[in-house]
Parts: sequence; C-alpha cells; structure tokens
Amino acid sequence: MSTEKGKPHHGGATKAGHDSHHAVHHAPEKKEITITLPGLSGINSSSLATIAAVILLVVVLFQSFQAWSLASKVDGILAEAREAARPPSVDVTTITTDCADCTPVSQLLSTLGGGKVNITRTVELRQNDAAARQLIAGYDIKRLPAVIVKGEIDKAAIQGFAKVKDALVYQQTPPPYLDALSGEVKGIVTLTYVNVSSCRECPDLTQAVQQLMTQAKVGKFSVVDYGSGEGKKVASEFSMMRLPGILVSGDVMEYPIGAQLAQVGTTKKGGAIALGANPPYFNVTTGRIDGVARMVLLNDSSCSGCYDVRMHQAIVEGRFQIYLETVSTIDAGSKEGMDMITRYNVTALPTVILTGDLSLYAQLTSIWPGVGTVEKDGAYVFREMGQISGSPYKDVMTGKIIPNLPPQGN
Repeated sequence: MSTEKGKPHHGGATKAGHDSHHAVHHAPEKKEITITLPGLSGINSSSLATIAAVILLVVVLFQSFQAWSLASKVDGILAEAREAARPPSVDVTTITTDCADCTPVSQLLSTLGGGKVNITRTVELRQNDAAARQLIAGYDIKRLPAVIVKGEIDKAAIQGFAKVKDALVYQQTPPPYLDALSGEVKGIVTLTYVNVSSCRECPDLTQAVQQLMTQAKVGKFSVVDYGSGEGKKVASEFSMMRLPGILVSGDVMEYPIGAQLAQVGTTKKGGAIALGANPPYFNVTTGRIDGVARMVLLNDSSCSGCYDVRMHQAIVEGRFQIYLETVSTIDAGSKEGMDMITRYNVTALPTVILTGDLSLYAQLTSIWPGVGTVEKDGAYVFREMGQISGSPYKDVMTGKIIPNLPPQGN
C-alpha cells in the first residue's frame, strides 16, 4: 500500500511528541504579582507589608502615648488629692496669763487637734514678755490667753480663728478671760440667793442656783434670809419684790445665759439681774403669799361609770405647776354639792372648781376659755367635757350617762 508523498504517516506518537515539545518551550513563567488598590497603584506586596508595619508601629506608639498621658493625669489627680488631704504645716504661738480663773490655753489649743493641722513648732510666751506685747499690739488681740497660728494658713479652716494679716488668731476666748487692754479679768459672776425661810409654800431655788453655776464662772455665792437685816437690805437695794429670789451680778452678760436671764428677770442697778420665784412667792410689798390655789373635786357617787374626777388634780399640778393649798372632794348629792351646782349652774358631773390666785398662772389663764368659765367670784369651773373625750359623764338635767366617745375619723 502506498502513501501520499509529503503526507505524514498517521500515528498518535508524532502529534504527542509535538505537543510535548510545545509544552516544554511554552510553560508559564513565575512572576511577582502586582496588586493595584485605589491610591496605591504600583505598590508591590513587599512595600505594602512595610507600610502595614509602619502603621502598626504608629498605632502602638499612639496607644502607648495615650496610656502614658492617662497615667500622668491619674498621677496628677492623686497628687492633688494627697496634697488636699495633707494637714497644713503651721507654727503656733501661745500667750498665757497669770489669771487662775481664766480659760486655760490648753482649751484653746484643743481646737487644733484631731489632725486638722501639723504643728511643726510651738512657742510659749507670757503676757508681759516683750515679744508677747508686740504680738498683742500687732494683731489687735483683745482677750488673753491667745493663740496665733502662722504657716500654711490658707489651707487651714479652724473654728474660732480669724485671719489677721499673715496669721490666724483665736478671737473667741471664752470667759473668764483677761482683758488685754485694761488687764482686768472679765467673766466673774456673783450670785446671791435671798430666801424666805418662813414661807413653807414657796419654792426652793437651790436647783436653779446650781444650774446657773454650770453656765457661768461664779466667783462668789451667798445665801441670805429675808428675815435678816442683810436679806432685807439686799431686797430693798435691788427692788426684789418676789421672794425667794436670785440676784445675779458681775459679768453675767459675757455669757450666753446672760441674755436669757435679762429676758426672764428684771435688770437692776449696776446691770444686776433679779430673778423672782414663780408662784407661790412672798410678796415683799404686801407681806402675803401670792399664788396659792384651792381645788374642789365635785363628784357624783351615784355614777359608778363616770370618769375619775381626780384626773384634774394631776393635770393642774403636773402640767400647769399650780400650787394647791387644799384639795377637797364634795359629793353632788350633799347639801354643799347641790349648792355649788346651783351657784355655778353645773350641767355635767363630775367636774372641778378652782379658786385662789389663779391669775398669776399665765399658762392656765391662756387655755381656760377653751375648757371652762371664770365666774363672777373668780372661780374657774370646768365645763367642756369634749376636752376629755372618752371619759363618760352624767348629764345633770336628764340624769343620763353620756359615753363622751371620741369623734370618729372620716
């Protein structure tokens, strides 16, 4: 069998060899890949890695700076807090006196205690020292003993001290104190108790005297009886009309109690204050005892369910402090009881009737119009049973027992 000339023989080997030859000479080459990003065209992966590393370094440095900045701020805040909490450092100078009755300088220094200040130096001066006199004049000190504080005074806020020039000066030295200008001791009080031993009804003012002694420095205390010549002289000289009484003289107005005494007492010559007893008391002008009262408990023995009339005595003596010379119980069924019912037009039983010097008891007279009446003869008759709600009573006209129940709420 012949073949065509120039025609290759049919066979897969020849084509395969050609393809293999083509593959050897035309295999794809390995090349660097160029990534194109908006604004980053032409930057290869190596450069991009470098940029990323730089950015990361910048971020780390920025965060480190922020952390350092925050730490610095915190340190600053803590430092300010520590400085604010630190007690101010001060130097203290005290000026003392030879006055045995005067307030001790230690009492003034106690205001600096409790960690309020850090005392770095203390100087003690006597009032007659040249340095002390210079300080007294320079800081216009009026009361001794005195305390002067220097140093970090702008940080110090101490009760009782006032800023004078470059220092804090204690200006509220309590009495007794030495007047820096006159050299006199101020704040010594004299008490004179004028008693009336013959008056058994009169109150004992010993407790009032003892209370006054706790409110002021008492340099002299004496007790005189009005029955003696000295007692009559004191009462006359200071116009003490109600006895027993207390005469307060001296420097009482140096104390807070002084203004209170001036309101309740009577100011006499030399600024002395006379305190007269509450009733009952001895009236120097008339020579009689004023403020004595008497009580009649008008009861109804036939009314076993009525309230206990003795409750009135407890109220009158306890709440109103009225001195009752006598307390008598009269039955409404007796002749005397019926006479009282008629005389005072009593409409409810039991009740109470008061007589005597009741006008001297201001608290009683102020409330009585709301609970009873004042009769022509001056007797005080209790009538308003609603004031003791819950206490049953008897209606005189009907003879019925009234429960007198408390008003019901809405």
